[in-house]
Amino acid sequence: MKRPFGAVVENLFSGYFAAAMATGVISIALFLDRAKLFSLVFMSLSLLLYIMLSLLYLLRTIVYPRAVSRDLVDARTAFNYFTFVAGTDVVGTRLAFANQYGWAAVLGIVGATSWLILIYFIVVSVTVNNTRPEEQAINGGWLIATVGAESVTVLAAVAAPQWPALADGILFAAYLFWSIGILLYLMFITIILHRFFYYSIKASDLQPSYWINMGAVAITTLAGAHLSADVSWAPFLAAVDPFVQGITIMLWAWGTWWIPFLLLIGVWKYLVQKDRFAYHPSLWSIVFPLGMYTAATHVFERVYQLPFLASVPVISLWIALAAWLIVAGLFVWQCGRFDTPPFRDRSAL
Repeated sequence: MKRPFGAVVENLFSGYFAAAMATGVISIALFLDRAKLFSLVFMSLSLLLYIMLSLLYLLRTIVYPRAVSRDLVDARTAFNYFTFVAGTDVVGTRLAFANQYGWAAVLGIVGATSWLILIYFIVVSVTVNNTRPEEQAINGGWLIATVGAESVTVLAAVAAPQWPALADGILFAAYLFWSIGILLYLMFITIILHRFFYYSIKASDLQPSYWINMGAVAITTLAGAHLSADVSWAPFLAAVDPFVQGITIMLWAWGTWWIPFLLLIGVWKYLVQKDRFAYHPSLWSIVFPLGMYTAATHVFERVYQLPFLASVPVISLWIALAAWLIVAGLFVWQCGRFDTPPFRDRSAL
């Protein structure tokens, strides 16, 4: 039975900006691979998704404020709102590559400001409101906080050279976001691994959002590589560049380590435990890490002069594209099933 539009808006999944993130990063990866026509197609799609989702979430906030408040005080769903930050900055970064630096600057300010508001509000909210035990509260969506911080760094690092007089200050702020994002990752991944190792795991517990374990490291790698590329624009970056390079290389290795682990977990979930594979909004949080790993490895290989890695982003780009097409196809197919619309599932991102 077809659901009314109001029910769709009220029950809108709190992390749906992951779709704009995933589509935008595929566009960036294609741009870096010099597939400019296809990159423009995905850029247009990411812009369309970003605008549509912004309007839907704004409408939801105005008409259904209690539903929004419910998500913001729930430890399982609150961190999903950082997808807005990351989606904003990913779209802004792609616009910067298209020489739309004015719009990129606007989106960068929106992204940085919204991250600062959300990080304090959500962390305080979870601190004082959460009553769920660790195994129920924690999920991979928590790491979107790191993704949001690093997306600010990436956009700032890409756009800063366009304003030489301000570049030093912009890049200093970018470095701060990069550092805070790493610290948040270390804190949250420790809790996630504790949940993995010391509590029983069911197939249904392993939501696609756990791919952000890798995606958060991938975007941190991308941010670090861009900071290294910008050393000539900020003297302090030259001073800390050996540290940035060492951490960035370590993070790329850690992100690469996650990929076989996550694939094996997927095999256990779907083939061994026979868990049902169907459209879920969190599937976009598999596409985003794959696309981000591709973009990060491309820039990482170029900036640090590692030509033996040149084939890695070529292969991973095809995998990311295939994943995007599968999830988009599942979304379109699910849209035709009005009894189970693909807009909401409060379990996790």
